[in-house]
Amino acid sequence: MPQSTTTAPGAAARVERFTGVVARLDHLVILRVFLGAVFITVFFENLAFGRYTPGGYERLIDRYAAGNDAPGFWSDGVMAFFADNSEVFSKLQAVTEMSFAIALVIGVAAGFVGLAVAGFLLSLWLSELGIFWIWELLGLVFVALAVGIGNLPHLLRGTPRERLLGPRSARSWPLWKRLVIAPVGAIALGLVIDAAGTGGSKNGEVATRAAIVFGVALLTLALIDELRRPGEAAGRDLQPSAAAKT
Repeated sequence: MPQSTTTAPGAAARVERFTGVVARLDHLVILRVFLGAVFITVFFENLAFGRYTPGGYERLIDRYAAGNDAPGFWSDGVMAFFADNSEVFSKLQAVTEMSFAIALVIGVAAGFVGLAVAGFLLSLWLSELGIFWIWELLGLVFVALAVGIGNLPHLLRGTPRERLLGPRSARSWPLWKRLVIAPVGAIALGLVIDAAGTGGSKNGEVATRAAIVFGVALLTLALIDELRRPGEAAGRDLQPSAAAKT
């Protein structure tokens, strides 16, 4: 009994500290970076399996169009057009997906990018309708919508530079902590991809490339956050005056 009375307050304090850390996290940033990691992973899987080549892209589109439950105008019209012009659209999709990935991780124009990603994922969901589980992509659509809508206010105020960069991602973290996140996040993503094994015989290659790019993107995020510091400092300057009024 004496032991329980002494450890209970210690455990409560640890729980309180942990919940305090979680409460200070920007959950939209977590969703944004997570979505960026998804796009990085998908990019290197598609690259490894030749889906960004004209032939591989066309075969993928034709297979989906033949097996999905999408409306006829989409399968026979839109998807057929993309397949017939795979020489252009295969490269365009590769650039689009990697651009989304990097922009999401570093948080540039997050409101616009989030909404663009939601539209892109919705088109993929329609193309795969009836082939995969209905929530497989639809859940990511809602994540992208949350990121886009949640960051829209930052696109509507401030200077053009502030609108582009947006708010600081880790407001209370010093630079060294944000730099440490880069290798930790890279290793974590590599381990997740390796454990999932979705890359088949090329899984190791996919995991290594995705981990490196994700780590570099997180490192870039940490450095760009330093450019966002003036906006954060101005926000902090308002807090004491507000407290003084109360």
